[in-house]
Amino acid sequence: MTLLVQAANVRHAHGGNQIFRDVSFEVKTGDRVALIGANGAGKSTLFRIMAGRLKPDAGTVTCARNTVVGFLGQESEVEPGLTARRATAAAGGDPIALEARLRELEGAMGSAPDDDALAAVLDEYGAVLARLEAGAGAAGGAGHEARAAETLAGLGLPEARWETPVGRLSGGEKKLVGLARLLLEGPDLLLLDEPDNHLDAAAKGWLERFVKEHRGAVALISHDRWFIDRAANRIFELEDGQIEAYPGAYGAYLDQKRARLERRAQLRDLQERELKKLKASAEQLTQWARQNPKFAPRAENQRRKLAEERARLAATPTPILDRRTIDVDFAAERGGTLVLEAAGLAKAYGERTVFAPFDLTLRHGEAVGLVGGNGAGKTTLFRLIMGQETPTAGTLRLGPSITVGYYAQEQETLDPNQTPLALARALRPMTEQAAIGFLGGFLFDRDDALARIGDLSGGERARLQIAALILRGANFLLLDEPTNNLDLPSIEALEGALLAFPGAILTISHDRYFLDRICDRILELDAGTVRDYPGGFAYYEGHKGRGQVLTIRPPSPPATRGKAKARR
Repeated sequence: MTLLVQAANVRHAHGGNQIFRDVSFEVKTGDRVALIGANGAGKSTLFRIMAGRLKPDAGTVTCARNTVVGFLGQESEVEPGLTARRATAAAGGDPIALEARLRELEGAMGSAPDDDALAAVLDEYGAVLARLEAGAGAAGGAGHEARAAETLAGLGLPEARWETPVGRLSGGEKKLVGLARLLLEGPDLLLLDEPDNHLDAAAKGWLERFVKEHRGAVALISHDRWFIDRAANRIFELEDGQIEAYPGAYGAYLDQKRARLERRAQLRDLQERELKKLKASAEQLTQWARQNPKFAPRAENQRRKLAEERARLAATPTPILDRRTIDVDFAAERGGTLVLEAAGLAKAYGERTVFAPFDLTLRHGEAVGLVGGNGAGKTTLFRLIMGQETPTAGTLRLGPSITVGYYAQEQETLDPNQTPLALARALRPMTEQAAIGFLGGFLFDRDDALARIGDLSGGERARLQIAALILRGANFLLLDEPTNNLDLPSIEALEGALLAFPGAILTISHDRYFLDRICDRILELDAGTVRDYPGGFAYYEGHKGRGQVLTIRPPSPPATRGKAKARR
């Protein structure tokens, strides 16, 4: 294995806060590294340092000679005037696309607003020209077009959007194009910052296979533990400004980390007991020295050893077996056994059928995952359940004493001008102090509780939505991508609470680990057909296409008398 990147004693601070200190690690060919850590731990910052986009305050990050590093950040860097297909094909070495890009850059040279912008255009021009002259497109444009099409399709960008200029694509679509470009460029080290955002399950599976087959090394940031388990062979955890490396994937990391912390806790307990003995010995010798001067040297030596051991122990972080995370505890009054019943339910928009008529029953205690490609109708079904849309055909009703709680993926249920404190007190009468205490369980301090919701981060708003669900006391939860914007500790706390939830759950999620842990039933929406799978995501994945079809098939026309005779 060839060493590609080596970091030595890297330090970095932002806004006066030390993000990480004395971080050291190596990445070699064949490594598939998942960098994990709480929100704000500095994961994206570390990737930017590794990519050369940011200089550390101290320490070094060294790349092996001729190592090409490719970086996918949170924001797209694709030229807005290029179409998705052309941008991707150019990255794959298509000479036609490269020639077109050269012409565009030549035009940009004359309109550059300043020297820095001109330098950036010239740098890209040189890089594109070098690729063209090196014969990157010797195999012909058709092959590169095919590779571009395969990559865009694999990542789930609809073909109807391939000829759209990148500047007119959505944020998620822009990131897909950026990811496709990077994958086709094939750098020695791929740095992928949440590449699986905006991907459905099929696209995530495609990306997993690509990552595993990449010839160089890959380092990725992701909150999708299923993706990490399938794609990674090493875990780097960034915690308290330090990196701990673990061999294996996410499941192995959990076991190893727990064992490592327990060993450190045992060692610290032993050190503290030894320190107490040393202190007692030093005090005894000091007392004897007062009575007999010949004990004075030994007493002084023992006090020096005591001071050294105290300093060494103080410099060693105390292992934290259970870190503070969100305090989630869903409590709800029992509703009826029947939670939801659909009979002949159908939905269409004009000529487009979202789902054909189907029957569905959900009962108390069930946790059901709703899966399907983007646009399959998952959110539409939620809107029907909440009465925000009317079915094209059929009926839909909730059972007796059923109260619905909705977690919105886009967080539109939160009033951006309200404060978390006001929201909590509006949902449940309580004193200001009690509301602040409740919000503290979701990691909000007093200042956070009094801030505008619109000024909160995505992760803070996600935690606030969970808090609101608890306050509403719903016994039927509709969860639309509830793990988006949450860090892994918060996701695991949410999962623990949902496993103990006494009501019913219907959840949309691209987090396959979450679906497999929470759900005991999967409903798949596939081109208008609804299929039912009696198990978690792993069961669904192993039986895909073989679930019970809930869609109602129209009866066959009666056979004519002549045909009936022919069968005799």
